[in-house]
Amino acid sequence: MKKIAVLVVDGVEEVECLTTVDFCRRAGIDVTTVSMTGKKQICGSHNIIFHTDTVYDEVDFTVFDGVVYPGGPGTAALGAAEGARSLAERFLHEGKMVAAICAAPGMLSETGLLKGRTATGYPGCKPDGGAAWTDNTTETDGNLITGKGPGAASYFALAVIRYLLGEEKEAEIYASTMMPT
Repeated sequence: MKKIAVLVVDGVEEVECLTTVDFCRRAGIDVTTVSMTGKKQICGSHNIIFHTDTVYDEVDFTVFDGVVYPGGPGTAALGAAEGARSLAERFLHEGKMVAAICAAPGMLSETGLLKGRTATGYPGCKPDGGAAWTDNTTETDGNLITGKGPGAASYFALAVIRYLLGEEKEAEIYASTMMPT
């Protein structure tokens, strides 16, 4: 079974985070939500309160096949959280999946991690750093998956499923969630 970690902080864009968690769990991916704040209770960008499965200091990241970075107003705090950026660097170099949506691709790009990669993200959150930015809903460049923003959350989650489990499982989840054709 494929395993991913979804990193969250207060101010996370709830639809990007929870849609990815929901779709991936429907697909049979073992998803662990990981708080980067030291506490399990998270308050999203629209004051939706939810609880994560665990906190960063309690996680052995070697067991995961990928890591997901949701965006939102909390992205700066996510980028400042101890271990968040180095984890992305480690996963990219190890050939494991790194998926980021909205402002999160920009947060990773400003470190130079996306140099030479094709990515998309929220308009205005595409800093220099060497990425080739597009306006597409999602982009997959090797083991890097990026998404544009909240409206792209379902397609972003499907891209994660396609990467980890293949096109057949992606099509199954697409149909079962009544995505528009």
